[in-house]
Amino acid sequence: MTDIQHNNVSPGAGWQSVYMKKRRGAGFWVAVGLASFFFLCTLLLFVLFIGSLVLSKAVITGTTTKAKKHAAETVIEGSGENKIAIIPIKGILSNESAEGLFIEKPSIVDVVKQQLEQAADDTHVKAVLLEVDSPGGGITASDIIYNQIIKFKAVTQKKVVVYMQDIAASGGYYISSAADTIVAHPTTITGSIGVIMPLINVAELINRYGIKDNSIASGNLKEIGSPLKQMTADETAILKGIIDEMYMQFVTVVSTGRKLDIEAVKKIADGRIYTGKQAFEKGLVDQLGYLEDAINVTKKLAGLTEATIVRYEKHYGLTDLFGLMSKKLFQNNTIKLDISQFQEQGDTRPVYLWNGYSMKE
Repeated sequence: MTDIQHNNVSPGAGWQSVYMKKRRGAGFWVAVGLASFFFLCTLLLFVLFIGSLVLSKAVITGTTTKAKKHAAETVIEGSGENKIAIIPIKGILSNESAEGLFIEKPSIVDVVKQQLEQAADDTHVKAVLLEVDSPGGGITASDIIYNQIIKFKAVTQKKVVVYMQDIAASGGYYISSAADTIVAHPTTITGSIGVIMPLINVAELINRYGIKDNSIASGNLKEIGSPLKQMTADETAILKGIIDEMYMQFVTVVSTGRKLDIEAVKKIADGRIYTGKQAFEKGLVDQLGYLEDAINVTKKLAGLTEATIVRYEKHYGLTDLFGLMSKKLFQNNTIKLDISQFQEQGDTRPVYLWNGYSMKE
């Protein structure tokens, strides 16, 4: 008697049983796989949540620990105990932080402040070299960075040199005026000393299509600058007064920093841009050169014959990524926009910005 007959199972039923077992086996493993996947996802979310809480506590309890704010130091050249710190200032000058997929970069204002504080606290840093590559940006952001540099110089008595790269225009030049010496690359675009308030008016367009603005305002001047209404002479005069005040602030900063007569500054501060060579001829920069020339100038001002040249850089590690991922997953983040996005959406704030600069980076 065969095994099949002994078990009272017909051959056909046996094959069907094996087939069904195989089908149940494949489904079982698929179910196990899906369950494992969702379990791991849930576990990851839980861990990120706990990490977010721990990170928040660490931020609160560790705000006085400056080491956590410190940028990494990348050695460029040189040797010795004395150091010259290179601080890059690149891009649109803004108070707004920039958000990526997982990284939320602090604003350029905060970065410069932290790195100047780092250079101030480091007794081995004898001078600072600012690498400026910026078309400018917000008036307030530009002025805050300018004052941070002035304060750094006054408190530490350390020299500050600016090395202009591709662009150091408008607000980029505003902050450069705080330096003891400015070295411009021969191909630098600088100048653009002035202020602009972008205003677009579509009143005629909407009237043509029968569109009406029924806004209710508390006063005649509450809608000043509205793109939906033609600007009156009084409104123009008011806004021009604000622009003129911001302009004179810029002129005064340049006059003080470059030790030039205010009237002389006004003659070259009509908003035009200059090449590095033209800026040198106008007294806006001290010399033309390259990074090595700027380093040599900085060492000379600091009274050094040899120094270790370091560049401050912010590196994001796994801890930063972990914390920022958890923040994005579990916290309601306010949408933040940079200057270019504000301009694209019709923002009308006055800015120290070279308008010829491409806003798409």
